[in-house]
Amino acid sequence: MCTMRYLRSCRFLVILIFTIGISTLIYRLHSINRNLIVHSKNILSNKINKRLHLLRQQFSHVNFSMLLYRSSSNQSQSITYRCREWCGGWGDRLRGITSTFILAVLTQRRFYIDMPYPCELTKFLIPNLYDWQPIEYDKSNRKTLYIEATVDKQLKQKMYEKISSTNFLIEWSQFDDISIETASDYVTPALANKYLQNIVRLLNISSIESTQARLFPLLYEILFRPADHVMTMVDQLLIKLNNNKSVKKQLICLHIRIGKNPTMIYDEIRTYRETMVEDMIQFVDKNLTINNNSMIFITSDSMKVNQDILDRYNTTNQSISIPGPIIHIDRLSSLYSSDERCTGFLKVISDFYVLGECDTLIMARSGFSEWASRRRYLIGQFNQLYLYCRGIYQITGHQWKRPYNIC
Repeated sequence: MCTMRYLRSCRFLVILIFTIGISTLIYRLHSINRNLIVHSKNILSNKINKRLHLLRQQFSHVNFSMLLYRSSSNQSQSITYRCREWCGGWGDRLRGITSTFILAVLTQRRFYIDMPYPCELTKFLIPNLYDWQPIEYDKSNRKTLYIEATVDKQLKQKMYEKISSTNFLIEWSQFDDISIETASDYVTPALANKYLQNIVRLLNISSIESTQARLFPLLYEILFRPADHVMTMVDQLLIKLNNNKSVKKQLICLHIRIGKNPTMIYDEIRTYRETMVEDMIQFVDKNLTINNNSMIFITSDSMKVNQDILDRYNTTNQSISIPGPIIHIDRLSSLYSSDERCTGFLKVISDFYVLGECDTLIMARSGFSEWASRRRYLIGQFNQLYLYCRGIYQITGHQWKRPYNIC
């Protein structure tokens, strides 16, 4: 014990020890916080790199040199996916982009993406392994073919028949540049076209892989990498799942697409979805464990639905979403400013990336979440994957068929 004689010394010693302890604690907290910040900036990037590595392993037999070939000459023949107005939602556009890319590979043309609508695509997505950014060059002496097969049903059918059963390469060879507007799957019919089998064999894509659904995960990662804004938005959400290094929280995702509603007044009316929100909530509460080790992510086409889900599961801070206006990138209200349209597009792309990281995904019938689910390579494409189709059904594999034609 300290005597009166040594009281001052003892006090100094206690203060010194206390000061050292506090300094050490502050330093450790600062180090932890700094590591979390650094880690948060790399979560999505690391996942993308790991996903691409797994895809390269799975498709190691594919002729990547041919798949990634891009002529160095600006004057070489080209195929461009074009979207300047009315090209569909993000799911439709991904169908058109990957279709046009495969057509470019099969015809050995340079591939470009021209998408300034409703906001320049490169604000959110940048080239990954293949540079698809348009370049300026003299087109005065070049012959161009324009194919607008997004809205016209007859043209869509004729285009599909041409791609699937004719030697369209001969016809297209007379054009320097081809510009395609489409939301259709041309990957599957093109790879099955008997006139193109010599080229398909060079690609070394097996018959079971020769569909857009099977190839989509690979094609998407080849083409796209999120821009910094998207990386930041998604990392800010994913870091909440990793704030405890000993236990990673399970991410349970809901994509609720109800169709025309006050948030999207120009959207289509979707049938058989009147009870979808209630059915999904009942399914989650009955079949999934919601506790401190899980979080609910919601993305929806309705601000009310989005907020209702957030409120329902927010008692213990377990519900999350990407902030920003909810828009359909093709059916836009005139009430939105150009900045709001871009911010809404940013949310769309960010939501898409989050859906690819869900441990459990319950989705409406929509190309948006269907394509996102194809990116769940790190979890397993069909692991805890459910579809709302007049009820909720578990998708078990590529051959799974939904119970109704209209969901």
